[in-house]
Amino acid sequence: MNRFAIREIWRYPVKSMAGERLDGCAVTADGLLGDRCWALRDEERACIADARKLPAMLDIHVRYARQPEPTVAGGRSAGVELRLPGTESGPVASDDPAVHDVLSAHLGRKVTLWPLLSAQEDRAHYVRAWPEDVERYLKDLFGVADLAEMPDLSALPPEVAEYQTMPGTYFDAYPVHLVTTGELEALARAEPPPPDVDSRRFRPNLLLEGPAAPDWVGRRVRIGSAVLRVEADCPRCVMVSQPQQGLPAARGLLRTVHRDFGHQVGLYASVERPGRVECTDVAEVEDAEEE
Repeated sequence: MNRFAIREIWRYPVKSMAGERLDGCAVTADGLLGDRCWALRDEERACIADARKLPAMLDIHVRYARQPEPTVAGGRSAGVELRLPGTESGPVASDDPAVHDVLSAHLGRKVTLWPLLSAQEDRAHYVRAWPEDVERYLKDLFGVADLAEMPDLSALPPEVAEYQTMPGTYFDAYPVHLVTTGELEALARAEPPPPDVDSRRFRPNLLLEGPAAPDWVGRRVRIGSAVLRVEADCPRCVMVSQPQQGLPAARGLLRTVHRDFGHQVGLYASVERPGRVECTDVAEVEDAEEE
């Protein structure tokens, strides 16, 4: 069993908006309590929006009006307050009828704010909207000149081709995202060194004091009273390059990730046993022979 300290805990109440750093959090079967329980819908594209296309989302800070309750469908019903940069009028609440217009004006695009819908309720809510020029879209998304240079996506759930997020969730693939300090340090040492290798660019739920190339896929990670199972490496896209929260644009970072790190930084995990994690906990990763 390998043991690693927890450096940071993050949750993101609204998909693609700024995260909130926590000292501790309950972990449900759906991930960290309150994580990505809301999302914007791009009404022009008729799909769930994200900061790949609307990078200004990353500068919108969000907090819960009241803390989500573990007993209420993973905290889905808890309302949020959104603070837009450059405004002095205070935050706008998710239950304010004007919230959609305020967000649309800020982003320069017609959007609406949505809580989670169950997959049975409205599966069409999660459907991916492919553009006419799919090849150009994928090249821009992954910052590559040729489709042959794209990251390998075969380890991700097959639903990613059909749905913008996993139906019934606002997760791209799996509910928990792990990044290690070793990965960030290796990126910072790359030549030429990319700018601003900041954990916020990679949007982890848990930043662990771990190795640069963690070979943890298929292994269990015990943290506090929760148990995670590492499902896949995390392929990176243009999201890590976007300017946000005082960090400038960093296209060089994405090039380094693709050139030197096989397109991957971080790990996706599912929740085998709900529990609670604290920054004072230690993450215990199974050795290969323990599997």
